[in-house]
Amino acid sequence: MADFIQLLFNGLVTGSILAIAAVGVSIVYGVLKLVNFAAGDFLTLGAFVTVFLSVDRHVPFVVAIFVAMLTIAAISVALEFTIWRGLRKSKAGTLSLFLVATGVSLIVRQLILIIFGVGSRKFNVDQVKTYQFLGAQIAQAQLVVLIFASATIIGLGLLIAKSPIGKGMRAFSDNPSLASVAGVNVDRIILATWLISGLLTGLAGVFQGMVQGSFESTMGWMLLLPIFAAVVLGTIGDAYGALLGGFVLGLVMELSTWSIFFGGVPSSYKPVVAFATLALVLLVKPEGLLGYKARSI
Repeated sequence: MADFIQLLFNGLVTGSILAIAAVGVSIVYGVLKLVNFAAGDFLTLGAFVTVFLSVDRHVPFVVAIFVAMLTIAAISVALEFTIWRGLRKSKAGTLSLFLVATGVSLIVRQLILIIFGVGSRKFNVDQVKTYQFLGAQIAQAQLVVLIFASATIIGLGLLIAKSPIGKGMRAFSDNPSLASVAGVNVDRIILATWLISGLLTGLAGVFQGMVQGSFESTMGWMLLLPIFAAVVLGTIGDAYGALLGGFVLGLVMELSTWSIFFGGVPSSYKPVVAFATLALVLLVKPEGLLGYKARSI
């Protein structure tokens, strides 16, 4: 029982991080039809900016997190003005956009190495302190991440469902032409999409760094494929689907290591489990968990 509680908690933590990052990727695709391949490296950049400010410059940790989130959001908006808007006006194809996003990813990764150096970093967070719960050992860092990630997800759901920006994003995702005719401010929606995506990506990077304990410049790259798997699993372009897909994959990846399942899957094979789950679900439901008729964003 203790092993199950431990893995269940770990799965919820992993799932919440995947869910936040997946929503950032999903809303960009839903609104702009752009596969943001650079999301993983922006995730890493968020963690490195936070550790630089909080550890090297002794800025309060919470303040450092907000500055890192705003930094990623600002870079995302700047790229909209300097790259993406021009490519849309020139009617660049999906492959062209994907290749440019890949180039941005490689540039960001190299900048991380140049600015912050080579080697692993870690936050000034107590990785040893744990709490006992039904026989399981719950790390303090994991508990903090789960609490604040859950609050973020609830707030995000309300933003998408209730706010004018969220409604505009859903309308534009469903039918860009009709949304424009109906008076939706397209430029405002696009900027809001990049802003929200950048904030979420930066936050997910901090959370992942806290859970890992130490991280390197490849952290986001290693997490990118599970993030995309969560987006596709939940229904690509659907924010609520991304949330669901993230939690499902997080739980499946962690529970797959439970010894009751023929000794459990080695931890290094968790990404394989994620993609096996994705393949099995898509065989039964090709449109994703929420289906193609689900509200897209």
